[in-house]
Amino acid sequence: MLEALNVAIIGSGNRTKKVYYPLFKSLKDYINIVAVCDPNEKSCKELAEKLNVKPYVSIKNLVDDKIINAALLICPIDIHYGLSCYLSENKIHHLIETSMCSTLEQSKLMVEKAKENNTIMRIAENFFRFPFDRISKEINKTKFIGDVKRIVCYHDHTGYHNNSRWIKFYDEHPVSVQCIEHIMETMPFSSMPHRHHTNEKFTSRFIKFPENRIVIDQAANIKGMLGRLGRPGITSIEGSRGSISRWTTKNWFGDAEVRFCSDDALKNGAIADEIYPIVNDAVNNCWTKSYVDLPNGRVEFINEHIHEGEEDVKYTSPGTKKIIRDYYGSAVMSAIVDFVKTVRNEISSEYDDNDAMMAMMTECAAKESSMQDGKTINLPINYEIESDKLIIDELIKKNGINPMDIEQIIEHTIDRP
Repeated sequence: MLEALNVAIIGSGNRTKKVYYPLFKSLKDYINIVAVCDPNEKSCKELAEKLNVKPYVSIKNLVDDKIINAALLICPIDIHYGLSCYLSENKIHHLIETSMCSTLEQSKLMVEKAKENNTIMRIAENFFRFPFDRISKEINKTKFIGDVKRIVCYHDHTGYHNNSRWIKFYDEHPVSVQCIEHIMETMPFSSMPHRHHTNEKFTSRFIKFPENRIVIDQAANIKGMLGRLGRPGITSIEGSRGSISRWTTKNWFGDAEVRFCSDDALKNGAIADEIYPIVNDAVNNCWTKSYVDLPNGRVEFINEHIHEGEEDVKYTSPGTKKIIRDYYGSAVMSAIVDFVKTVRNEISSEYDDNDAMMAMMTECAAKESSMQDGKTINLPINYEIESDKLIIDELIKKNGINPMDIEQIIEHTIDRP
């Protein structure tokens, strides 16, 4: 058995406590937590005491003590870039909570800095590790529904998470993005105690991949507010003689099935005449496998990242409150194990730094396209983009520091409500 990495937890906020902390017991063969670092002294000490490790309010002091060879970076996206570059400069491998960063330029520099210092930098993207994505990819490998050239996704998610999903499903990087947005006024409403709204934005994205493959990704608000369809929305993975379909049954939950057209059906209306339900199994609040029984046999995905179940722990994101999503902890655990095994040179990452950068590039291209009335933006982007400049200006106004200045970032505290 290879040694566990000596790891610092950088960031002691809500996500660390609600999502990551419950997994630490199950990760003891992979990470040995030796420190917690957070400029919020109270929060930092509380978590450090629970873990029986040393607290640090300064990342510089943490690095200077030379007690870690890796870090889990779980803090606001606004400071991902600066902390990542600083850790890379000090040759400390690090896994960053998704999303990657704020701008395309930042993502490129993060990748460059890690490579310059022979450091592993990865993003803990979890959406493509969820059961539907895992089993859908296994089904696609069989070619049972023919060649999949189109995916239509409505009201599940858009943005960095979904960009990553499509990159992993096709195992390709996109070649162009087109985005159209529509904003409408609504009655005033609050999505969270500190988030108030008077309008709603709908986005429709057309993401093209090599070999005439496309994703149509659409959503307004994704939390079921204002009577909209809640997640996981509707997804149709469309092949030449069938589809993998999923639809919302209640907010945060959905059913899925494989719909197949037999030869007889193709000759007589082409309505799917063979339906095969997709089944997800769980034990002790932890997803164990997903499967579908097709004519040629069972197709399944076995979850290898089983965490210890605790009745009082909700393995979910804070935004879902008390709703248990039994796969969520395993998805995060999968990202951590992948990172550790990559550092130990056991595997090549399932989702590497270039995939992460391309998901960020896709997101930035969508913003650029929207600003240009839906103009198609070809990828990769090798020039400065206007949307980056606007985001930089917004971050300066929001945080009062230069978001490209590493020194300012590592000395600054960003509070989250």
